[in-house]
Amino acid sequence: MPSMDESMIPPERDLDESFFGQRRFGTTFSIKELERRGLDWREGFDCLLDLNMNSIRIGAYWSEIEPEHGKFDFDQMDELLTKCEAHNLQVVVTVGMKGPRWPEFHIPAWAQTDSEDEDISSDTQLCDQCLDYIEATVNHIKSFKCIIAFQIENEPLDKAGERRQIVGIDFVAQEANLVRRLDDKLRPIIITAWCWSFKHDADVKDALRYCNVLGLDVYSKVRGDDSTGEHRSGVLPKYYKQLANSRAREVWITEAQAEPWNPSHFDSEDMKLLLAKLNKSKFDTVFLWGFEKWLDSKLNKDDETMWNAVRSAANDHMSKR
Repeated sequence: MPSMDESMIPPERDLDESFFGQRRFGTTFSIKELERRGLDWREGFDCLLDLNMNSIRIGAYWSEIEPEHGKFDFDQMDELLTKCEAHNLQVVVTVGMKGPRWPEFHIPAWAQTDSEDEDISSDTQLCDQCLDYIEATVNHIKSFKCIIAFQIENEPLDKAGERRQIVGIDFVAQEANLVRRLDDKLRPIIITAWCWSFKHDADVKDALRYCNVLGLDVYSKVRGDDSTGEHRSGVLPKYYKQLANSRAREVWITEAQAEPWNPSHFDSEDMKLLLAKLNKSKFDTVFLWGFEKWLDSKLNKDDETMWNAVRSAANDHMSKR
């Protein structure tokens, strides 16, 4: 695996400057999570258009794209991206072992590792197989004009999944370099970090070395505890934004809490408060987390409270300059 040397720092001069400084408001859209809830993803996409968002983030789940070793299925991904292009949605595509939504690691059954190592990327065979899937995926979808950026892994340095594992920064750097080499449109690379406490400082600084955009995942109420919510949703995002900007990196909110983290209560007023804090810190791009739950409440529980609040938040965010 490559060492973490200065040659791997992203070349900002090669990027399209028009990408930066735009206002975006969107959500993560997970077909896997919609199907887990018994929802039709195509109907879900049609409903999404009602929210007046201009961006979505999707996972190119390895387990879905390469269900059998060497046999790739892009039909669903192609259909979704075609719909996004038809409706002028800007798309962030996440590639890697980790993706949005449970079980965090979306590794196909044939590639599963028995490794108990905290760093799952210590398994070199697994890494080689993952790089093959990333190469096939990027080569297949890179012609879609709606794709504005590629995200490498999802919170790679945060312990997650059933075995509480991470994807090590050396392998994340290797993935980022592969995508940069394959993508002739030179789209920015996003690496996300769990915005929890200053103990994650080293993780964020590592991510900043290899990304063009730092993505922060911000949750103000977690497991019934909001005692440190102000720190997570106010102090830390502002601090990391200043740190990233000092290194010529843009910062997005790639996950802004908009659903409960059980058993915590989280409603539309909590979301408004969180978004107000993020707006005060001047975050131009915000992706909400919770679309599948709002849709479930709207379609199956006759409750559109959160749905309507999200639409209002989207209109408010996009009206600001």
